[in-house]
Amino acid sequence: MESPYINTLLAFVAEDDRYNRELVQAKEEFQVFAGAILESDRSYDARINSFHNWYVLDRPLKKQGVTPLEYFLTYNANSLTPEDYDRYRELADNIHSIFEIQKFRKDSIRVRDLLSKKKYDIMGVENTGHLEPGTLFNSRIFTHSGRNYFSNYLLLHPAQVAKEVRGQARKARKAQKKDQDSKPFLFQLVLFQSRYDQYTRMAPENIYRFGA
Repeated sequence: MESPYINTLLAFVAEDDRYNRELVQAKEEFQVFAGAILESDRSYDARINSFHNWYVLDRPLKKQGVTPLEYFLTYNANSLTPEDYDRYRELADNIHSIFEIQKFRKDSIRVRDLLSKKKYDIMGVENTGHLEPGTLFNSRIFTHSGRNYFSNYLLLHPAQVAKEVRGQARKARKAQKKDQDSKPFLFQLVLFQSRYDQYTRMAPENIYRFGA
């Protein structure tokens, strides 16, 4: 789902040169733990959107100490309509995870969150018809008016490593129960996906090497 709200947040922090420079710095930070973002990559659009989501929703601005989303809401609290304010707040409640497609329906697909084992019916998925049940991918889920939607990226993982990824997700799920952060695992998957895009002649099993 292409979100005009995320696009507005990006524009908001890019209008000022200070935040524009910070956007460049943030991209460098992101590429350290999530892999390079290259225009030649097969998944370039998904990868740059993944970075933009992380930047506006997760990463605190250096000076303000809050995310661009939180700063935007504070700065514009008196000028936003109640409906728009609520739509922006909904972005903060996203589900960031690794998902598995379970079944296709007429106007939605059902996915399972591998880190929580919860299942979600996702709307607005007209462009996912080429995927198959069992496909694994990183993304975020947003909820609006009781309906779930994907963010504007799906980072797909090759079928050859699905079994290994599921196994690692089980470990991450158990670690979550001990209050350990699952984001390093999610970004490790993004890193592997980056290498899979770049090293097209290498077997996926030799790229997705957890703990190596």
